[in-house]
Amino acid sequence: MHTPSPDDPLAVPTRPARMSKPEAAATRWTRGLALLLWGCCALAYAQGATAPTAPTLPTISEPPAAGILSDADEGDRTVKLSVGIDGAGDFSGTLQEFLDITRHAADSNLSEREALRLIGVTPRQIKELLATAGYFSPTVTPAVERQPNGLSARFVVAPGIATTIDTVEIVFTGAIATGNDSNAQRIARIRQQWSLGSGNVFRQQAWDDAKSAVLKGLLTRDYPAARIAASEAHIDPESHRAKLTLTVDSGPAFTFGPLQIQGLKRYPLSLVEPLNPIVPGEPYSQEKLNELQSQLQDSGYFRSVFATIDVDPAHPQSTPVHLDLAENERKRLSLGVGFSTNSGARAQVKWLDRQFLGRNWRLDSELKVDRLTRLLGGDIFFPARDNGWRPSVGAHYERSDIVGETSDKINLGAHLAGPDRLNEQVWGVSYFGDKERIADAAVNHRQALVASWVITRRRLDNLLSPQRGVQTTLELDAGLPGVINRKALLRATLHATWLAEPSRRWQTIMRAQIGQVTGEPRQMIPGDLLFRTGGDQTVRGYSYNSLGVAQAGAIVGGRVFALASAELVYRITPEWGAAVFHDAGDAADAWRDFRPVHGTGIGARWRSPIGPVNVDLAYGHAVRKLRPHFSVGYAF
Repeated sequence: MHTPSPDDPLAVPTRPARMSKPEAAATRWTRGLALLLWGCCALAYAQGATAPTAPTLPTISEPPAAGILSDADEGDRTVKLSVGIDGAGDFSGTLQEFLDITRHAADSNLSEREALRLIGVTPRQIKELLATAGYFSPTVTPAVERQPNGLSARFVVAPGIATTIDTVEIVFTGAIATGNDSNAQRIARIRQQWSLGSGNVFRQQAWDDAKSAVLKGLLTRDYPAARIAASEAHIDPESHRAKLTLTVDSGPAFTFGPLQIQGLKRYPLSLVEPLNPIVPGEPYSQEKLNELQSQLQDSGYFRSVFATIDVDPAHPQSTPVHLDLAENERKRLSLGVGFSTNSGARAQVKWLDRQFLGRNWRLDSELKVDRLTRLLGGDIFFPARDNGWRPSVGAHYERSDIVGETSDKINLGAHLAGPDRLNEQVWGVSYFGDKERIADAAVNHRQALVASWVITRRRLDNLLSPQRGVQTTLELDAGLPGVINRKALLRATLHATWLAEPSRRWQTIMRAQIGQVTGEPRQMIPGDLLFRTGGDQTVRGYSYNSLGVAQAGAIVGGRVFALASAELVYRITPEWGAAVFHDAGDAADAWRDFRPVHGTGIGARWRSPIGPVNVDLAYGHAVRKLRPHFSVGYAF
């Protein structure tokens, strides 16, 4: 090994200018003569010596060339490049992922000249990557050797001492610095929540995230024109200490003005106004804009909704809210086929009328046929009231044949849904009636009339495809004794789902469900109020609704139910992941009879535009069989 010099015969030359054919011929003749003379001199000098060995490539500290030459140039034969990185410790994965040389080493058309260029720039890239993690004084020792089939490059890395944060100074200017108690408390809270305190290792990503968090705390409420006026991270390489200075300009405080609507042609303004949570004159809030968009999109009348304001620091008061709407068509007929591992092949017809009977009533009706069920039903959704609550009525008939139990079910109901998506409430009253048949037993007629209250609390980062957060749902149903209910009936269920991302590539999903119904004997309670489980989004490894109470060779619903599930997902790419999971649960007639069964498996995950797509293979421990499962979305 030796240090390269401009005269090194292994140094890569720069690209020569293109020559005409006569010039090229003359150049080749001149080169041939020069090589002949050089060979004679070398022979005279080496007379009596052993034959020289093939030279090894030098240690390279600077890029020997700046680009890829054509295959016609000398030194541009394709080579195989092997790369090794030693001493990087915890940073090995980062270097392997982001270095140009590791990403291109396996290229089949990699030229020797390009390989040398990649080797030359690698020490600088290693130092830049380590600097983002707080290591500003690393040493990188590169070594390159020629192998029989190509080049071998090895880099010995010594990260050095990590730079830690010495002091942090955050200065606020603009309207938030006026000095009133509310602003002073807000500034104190932002400083208290600052994530990069004294003594922490300085990392570029953490520094950027901390600044973004401060800015977000202003942008989302009162100050949409807030900006980072100045920021500096002063690094002292001698003491390995960093001094951070941040100046944040909040700009003026904004208030909402009136709605300015575009795109409203087919439907009246009266559909929009009750769903608008914004009061003119109140302080600006991004949450209010998001709520307005969500309410209108959930109404079913609009294909897209965009709510914005003009962020003009010169005019912060009574800023108009621009609402751009794209309306859905009035009527739509949908035909579809599908497949589910729960119920097999499926065919369905949907009819949608958003001005049913000439009113602003939305009719959603459906006919669906699959291997287990026949369903015919519809719901009518009325325009939201002035307080944002949305009334609806519905009627459904279903015939099912699942694990030996055949049922004909009727469900009639009226519901009132609240406007708050984060803490959504639904009040209702429903009639359930069914005829149950099991083998040769007599038909069992069951019915119930119940009032219900459901509250769903969502704390998710994204409602369509969440990656972090918690969602809980509590449902209470109660029926009084009288004309329909023979005895008082009480039913309660609780569902909870927790999503977390402990690191960039890992996600955990935890689910728990529990329920119980009391009052009437099981034989008198309609099947829709009892509990069964098993299938794609409950206890995997078992067929759909195959877990419950055994009766005359069939499985029927029980009065108690519980389920728990744990899943770990590793993200191979941002869209694709691999999962391992374990589910446990069952339904029974009483808690003393409750015996949970278990399912364990692996699966693939895809973040699709319509939500998470899950393909699983699970082993049911109680049945000792493998079973595939396919589902879309999370089981909330």
